[in-house]
Amino acid sequence: MVNNISLKWIEENMESYLLDTYKYLHQHPELSTQEQETQVFIKKELDRLNISYKVMAQTGLCAEIHGAEPGKTILLRADIDALPIHEQTSLDYSSKKPGVMHACGHDAHMTVGLGVATLLKERVSEWKGTVKIMFQPSEEVHPGGAKPMIEEGILENPKVDAAICLHTNPYLAPGKFELKNGYMLANSDDVHITLIGKGGHAAAPQQGIDAVAMAGQFLSGVQNIVSRQTSPLDHAVITFGKINGGTKSNVICDQVEIAGTVRTIKKETQERIQAQLEALVQSVASFWGGSYSFKFEKGYPAAWNDQKITDIARAALKSSLGNESVVEIEYPYMSGDDFAYVAQSVPSVFMYWGTGSQDRENYPWHHPRYHLNLSALKYGVTAATQCILNLLQTEEVGK
Repeated sequence: MVNNISLKWIEENMESYLLDTYKYLHQHPELSTQEQETQVFIKKELDRLNISYKVMAQTGLCAEIHGAEPGKTILLRADIDALPIHEQTSLDYSSKKPGVMHACGHDAHMTVGLGVATLLKERVSEWKGTVKIMFQPSEEVHPGGAKPMIEEGILENPKVDAAICLHTNPYLAPGKFELKNGYMLANSDDVHITLIGKGGHAAAPQQGIDAVAMAGQFLSGVQNIVSRQTSPLDHAVITFGKINGGTKSNVICDQVEIAGTVRTIKKETQERIQAQLEALVQSVASFWGGSYSFKFEKGYPAAWNDQKITDIARAALKSSLGNESVVEIEYPYMSGDDFAYVAQSVPSVFMYWGTGSQDRENYPWHHPRYHLNLSALKYGVTAATQCILNLLQTEEVGK
């Protein structure tokens, strides 16, 4: 059996490195597909550790660490892109780039990836097999960076037997990890609709076709798709977060654009809601005598946690951090992540990792005041490394 990774050892020997790395990355965020400086920083760290790597998906990297003997191959995903958000945390290590911020924890994911690489390299004589660390660009913008890295062969040569992904959770305490077998994340799709009417004077509405009124009727009807046409035992969310139309208070609006997202778990629910949305916009446009355009863009698929790999991760967490470290959740999150493409290709586990604070208000992902409890970093490295080592030495993995 692999010896348990010691949280205390990491705290005493690695925590200052983890803190420095995290703060640097947090101060230097880069948007999706633009992660050139981030890539250079990761390269320098891997060169310092004498770890080989391959450039993939232009701004991504695959680091490869080999143990003392051949064996299984395990992949750890760490996404690297930031968001177009202006930081409002007032931290002394806030983003130095106006309008760009690591507001989803990808800076912490990279820090854990580099921490795991450091630990595995230092103990290379104690384990066998290969570990790939997937420093992946462009998770925040569809089609994402996972798919091109897969297409460029990250899961081959050597073939990956299992993959894991840790993701920050600002509402979970450090030292806690959320797990479940089966679906963990949702299908994440986008909807773009244009309702087209006929302009005119507000004092004579009968002479025009009011696109604002069309949009109001459509948005009101949308609420019935989940509340009255979807089983309460199913999982579905429809959110329209953007609407744009009109020029002046006394002008009948001739065109309204609406954009939103649909989150589902089951493929049949995804397809039914797509059809219902188009049927609804068609009926509204027909009633008003207008027209429409409808575009449903399928995004990241729902992510599935393999039971065997999840059970191994669960046991690894309990052995290294205690039974109380595992938080079993009953229902999947309705967020999406392109790690799902990895999970479609190899047995995988996606887990949420507690990064919340007790001494200040916690904000959700993608919020300008999103922040990370720095004490969570050592737990992330401990958990990820222990899961990797247990997967490497479990005979059933890869069969």
